[in-house]
Amino acid sequence: MVFYVDKLCTMYPAFTISSLTVHRFLITAATVAAKGLSDSFWTNSLYAKVGGVSLRELALLELEFLRKLDWRIVPKPETLVDYYKGLVERGEGYTMEKQESAPAPASVVNGQVNDVAIDTQGSVDS
Repeated sequence: MVFYVDKLCTMYPAFTISSLTVHRFLITAATVAAKGLSDSFWTNSLYAKVGGVSLRELALLELEFLRKLDWRIVPKPETLVDYYKGLVERGEGYTMEKQESAPAPASVVNGQVNDVAIDTQGSVDS
């Protein structure tokens, strides 16, 4: 959801969240993220009930949210890695684990051997 806040603030500098609107933003962001990033999600009526808004209001919020984001709700993998690294850096007791580089595997497409890049990001120590 931080991704959505950052994106909206970049696109709309006047964008603000207040104590009166935060629950609407969070339930809308959760609804959109679940639908955009997962094959399994709840019904809008359940999201509305959990968020304390009417089904009609959630539908309107969801549509406005998607329009404001130009329907681009799935962050690039690099963006997620940056957020992950930021969380690890700010979290006490967590560090990024160094991983050794392995040679990239090759794939065969139409009889041609192609190199395949692998993202070897670290993991969190607990």
